[in-house]
Amino acid sequence: MRKLLVAVITTSFLVLGGGGDILRIAAASSEEGEKEVRLSSAQSAAGWVQVITVEKKSMETELRRTGTLNFDEEKVSILSARVGGREVKILAFEGQKVHKDDPLAYVYSPDYTTAEVELLNAFKVARTLSDKAESGAYITAAERKLRLMGASKGDIETIARTRTVSRYLTLHAPRSGVILNSALRAGLFMNPGDQLMTIADLSSLLAYMDIYEGDFPLVKIGQKVSLETVAYPEKVFPGRIVYLGGMVDPNTRTFHVRAEIPNPDRLLKPGMFATVRIRLTVPHPVVAVPEVAVLRDEHGYHVFVERSPGVFVLRRVHTGAEEKGWIRIESGLVPGEKVATKGALLLEGIRETDLSEATGTSSPLGRIRRPLP
Repeated sequence: MRKLLVAVITTSFLVLGGGGDILRIAAASSEEGEKEVRLSSAQSAAGWVQVITVEKKSMETELRRTGTLNFDEEKVSILSARVGGREVKILAFEGQKVHKDDPLAYVYSPDYTTAEVELLNAFKVARTLSDKAESGAYITAAERKLRLMGASKGDIETIARTRTVSRYLTLHAPRSGVILNSALRAGLFMNPGDQLMTIADLSSLLAYMDIYEGDFPLVKIGQKVSLETVAYPEKVFPGRIVYLGGMVDPNTRTFHVRAEIPNPDRLLKPGMFATVRIRLTVPHPVVAVPEVAVLRDEHGYHVFVERSPGVFVLRRVHTGAEEKGWIRIESGLVPGEKVATKGALLLEGIRETDLSEATGTSSPLGRIRRPLP
């Protein structure tokens, strides 16, 4: 955004080609009490000042926030010990990718061995009973006990087929993913309830960020986001909003937002910082003008409106979002009006200089004034 020219423009800026014509300020005031800047036909033809017709256009803007990547809690499984025993052999380690039901470790457990024997005895009892329902109940109960201890369906089928007891309980992966941490160590004893391993599916991650209270109406579930990281400066990761916080933090006046980011190549890692751009789509076309048409000072935003060919007047406007060189105008302009783009700063400098000379002071008393309440 260009800063509003506040210094007195010297007369060298006022001289144009074509017969030495000089830009001049009209003595008469406009309907709003503003002095008008008038250009001669030759000056207009010279192209020092160009105008565009105000129209409505569809705009997209974005919120830029800093976020932290983390795994999706719904895609994380914690492997806990279901039976006491001693870890004999470790088959998978931290950082390793595993698939559901892959073997992770062998554990020697007397309690598990006893449960295996109970299953074999259930098969023997079933052969002596004439009642099929009763015999089936014995087998089902023994199998359920093994499953509660961590045996897989395949482990139980192997025992039933071979009619032999396995020496060890095999710990299986509860889901496909990457092992984030592991407490398994060969030779260590484990007790029921001990957390042994955390496995997370990193095919997609969540970007956690905070949105200011005033931006809450702009953010919706399903909106698209773009994520950038220091690790991959040339790569943009797309995603979408999946969660909006239910309350505002009383200290920071922000609410929590989460975006789901697909991570098929596993490039992104939990704990990374990232810049998240939330795309905000304006549902209907809005009045917008090029950024170069808008002048700004400490009192607000202004544009030069062409009242008639070659005649301009300064007008205060209320602006909104900016996007790709365009600024949304909330109020102050309507479609069909014409505003100066190229030469807007020159027109303001001339206006200030003329008013300063008219008052006989060295400072530009005609600077954009604070609007009346």
